[in-house]
Amino acid sequence: MANLTVNTSAPRRHLTLWSIFVFMLSVAFWGCEKEETLDQGPFPGEGTPPSIEVPGSTAKLPLDINPEILDELSNTYGGRISAKYPAHDGDRFFVTLPAREASNVATGDVFSQLITPLLGALGFDRGTDAFRLPPNQGVPMARANYDGLIQAVQDEYGVTEQLFKPRTRFMLEALQNRNATPEIDMALEMGEGMNLNQFIAGIEREAIAFPFVQVDADIPIEHTMILAQRWEGQGITSIRGVFYNKYDIANSLVIQHEDAVSRAIEALRQVEGVDRVADTKEAEDGPYLMLLPYGSDAAGVTYMRYAYRMILQGYAVGRQGGFQLWSDAENGDILKLEPLFSDVGASGTVYNRDPGVATRTASFQVDPESGGNYTLQLSGVLNRVDYLGNGFDADDVSINAASGGSSPTFANFNQAPINDATQALCASGTNKAFQQVNFFGVIHRYYQRGLSLGVFTPFPTSPWNPRVESASAGCNAWSTMDYGACQGYTDAACPNFSTGTISGSNYMNFAHDNTVVGHELAHNLTDRFTNTRPADWCGVLPCPIPVGWGRLHDLADFWADHFDSTNCTAGWVAKNQGGVNNSLNCANHNEGGGLPRLHEVAVPFNPAAIGDHFPEHRAISTIDYADSQIGAAALWQVRLGMRSKCRPSGMPQFAVRFARALRETGFFGTAPAGTDQGIFNYLYDLEVEMVEQWASSGSPGGPPAFRHNGPHTTNKVTAGFAKTGLFLTPDQCIDSDAATSDPTFCPSGENGGDSVIDIDDNDLGDDLSINGVDHPEVDFLELGGPAPTFHVWTGPRYRFDGTTGLREITNPAPCNSEFQVEVADDPTFPGASTITSPWIGVDVDPTTPDTPECYGNWSPSDTQWTMLQSGGALTRLYYRSRTRDAGAGNIRLSTEPGAGLWSVPAPYAVLTTNGQSDY
Repeated sequence: MANLTVNTSAPRRHLTLWSIFVFMLSVAFWGCEKEETLDQGPFPGEGTPPSIEVPGSTAKLPLDINPEILDELSNTYGGRISAKYPAHDGDRFFVTLPAREASNVATGDVFSQLITPLLGALGFDRGTDAFRLPPNQGVPMARANYDGLIQAVQDEYGVTEQLFKPRTRFMLEALQNRNATPEIDMALEMGEGMNLNQFIAGIEREAIAFPFVQVDADIPIEHTMILAQRWEGQGITSIRGVFYNKYDIANSLVIQHEDAVSRAIEALRQVEGVDRVADTKEAEDGPYLMLLPYGSDAAGVTYMRYAYRMILQGYAVGRQGGFQLWSDAENGDILKLEPLFSDVGASGTVYNRDPGVATRTASFQVDPESGGNYTLQLSGVLNRVDYLGNGFDADDVSINAASGGSSPTFANFNQAPINDATQALCASGTNKAFQQVNFFGVIHRYYQRGLSLGVFTPFPTSPWNPRVESASAGCNAWSTMDYGACQGYTDAACPNFSTGTISGSNYMNFAHDNTVVGHELAHNLTDRFTNTRPADWCGVLPCPIPVGWGRLHDLADFWADHFDSTNCTAGWVAKNQGGVNNSLNCANHNEGGGLPRLHEVAVPFNPAAIGDHFPEHRAISTIDYADSQIGAAALWQVRLGMRSKCRPSGMPQFAVRFARALRETGFFGTAPAGTDQGIFNYLYDLEVEMVEQWASSGSPGGPPAFRHNGPHTTNKVTAGFAKTGLFLTPDQCIDSDAATSDPTFCPSGENGGDSVIDIDDNDLGDDLSINGVDHPEVDFLELGGPAPTFHVWTGPRYRFDGTTGLREITNPAPCNSEFQVEVADDPTFPGASTITSPWIGVDVDPTTPDTPECYGNWSPSDTQWTMLQSGGALTRLYYRSRTRDAGAGNIRLSTEPGAGLWSVPAPYAVLTTNGQSDY
């Protein structure tokens, strides 16, 4: 493969006339304080491929929980084992175990010593033969690629030389060369509590999974599993999963395996919105015989149906794509249908993010020369870029392999006239090659990022067919890598065309906005991490799969945020919404799922400007794009927090931990409903898995290579979600149902108390701006400068209606009502040197709009701040918070997130002479 350098600009995901209509509706409702939602679209046949969901349970069947069994297990195990218990049969549980060194762990030992007693504690009585065991030593998960993740840091630092601090280049070179110099170790130790070798070991650490599949007569039950996990060099540190204790099988196995595909094709052809189905004798994946949870009786006993899971190719909304489906094994009916496509070494010049932030040189790979020419294609990954989608002709980029700076090992697409960005901006421009090079380079870069994060391979499962300005895409972009252009690009006034009879007709070229390209590729990435993973991922074919992230639009907006260091999706392609450049970089934006989309929350929460705060944002719209804004806002806040802690290491750590967490989500039995409570459960599940990644990143019980202070950044996860209105409070504690509870989280019933803390250095002058996007630095405090402010959240300001699953914001809120902050220069918080705030009350009455509920802040006094600075530069200031209810009970500690499900070191800030890191 030749190495190439490219100019990259990226498009985004599906936009049709129907979604434009939704945009118009959202504008019409903008600013209204109605509880109405904009659920009108898109509908099948009008922009979104059809889907079919399974019915959920009509009642909740309680389990016979016995916490004493886990207490006894803790005693024999030699450390506290903590659990989030299932609220009912088929509910997800999570268990944490103390870290201990172990070079080998046998599957049989895990099952007999941990899983069997755990099943007893959770009330499972179907017997241990209801589970299929994985291979003897577990199943190794893909490792992250340190070199690839550090390249992402290099790309961001290299946006402009002006971002470099004096020692930054030295730091980057040391990181790329794995050169553990004393200076690099000191920098990482100051910001992250680890040296370079520990940092690298954490990134490349291997996770080993022990998936225990629930079966009935050796047929796996879909979307269920007990998954134990350990890190290389350690014993089991976490167990999570879903099982069904009571169920009935509601159909018979009539259709034989050899007939399953033809029957499914016949049924898929009958689905409204499916235009055509590829006629084949073999499925793209499958068929696999599974038991699919499918509704329940009035008592809550789940019905199972024999079903064949497979992926078939079909046509809908004018394009071809894969459909994952479950076909009834008795009559061939489709029980569940998920579309797997959605709308919207070389060198060359590419956009930094879009045409509004200039260009740079980027590298990618293409195939070796053929016929004396290089073209934009990479075998197994990307077929040749097709300009206009009309087949390959002279308008599709091709360069001579022996001239213009190219050689047998290097393809130089960074040559005139290809690299002339000025002639690429509008349809009237003469350079149709620039956007092809840019487009290919962007997709390749994001593909490489996915590989570096440890996505299941092969990825993609078949090569993409990238197209730009194609008629098939229309004024839209699709996850099949098909990108169109709109009137804003083709009109003579481009790029300043801002009129049109339909809102959105002035969108520009989707292939010119990298956030759109990243968004579309992200659909493939999220799916491969979750619901389209290899069918043998658990070690024994076939394996159950998670339910996927379709309700939150595959979190595609956030992947784009992460790839391009911006919390704005389509800030260029939709820049002329409302007037020329009126919406550039989300200066004005749409909160109903339209374009452009900003992912933003205020601290503290302001009910008059709800942004993407949960659950209030769902009053604007409940379509998947809009719910994705909530998830993106939470994840963006976590990313900002990790970046603030240590710029060179924080972003790679965030990326790999988020990807690992995503891989563990989604085993729900059946997908949560699209209600407020259902969306909460998706995001709660993600936060739990992310906290586990941070909390287990290093601990005293682990191997020496991992005994560092990495878990102290766990508060960046809990704070990022708390800023967005989400907490480690399971829904059974705030579901208005006295029959559901948890002996750990809410032993007395409906109580959502939590304790989350973060810091603010009160200095905007040292915040970094990358391509116009602010990245606050809050974790370095200036000697002699302003005292920090500590933000504390005490739990959710909402609960859920026990019947509908919709949000209720009533007085009093279910959070704790008081908090206290402790700050010290010692992580043990010794009494003599610890500054402790008084107990401070928070507002718990949502009818008082001028005061944020379930939130407060505190700053040290001048005297206290002077005392805290007495250690001088490079002193660490550790902090934590306690919260309690009005009766001084239900105490929660920020260093024991999830009501003690984890125990982590206190976070810290660092005192420096200028309030900044040197890097």
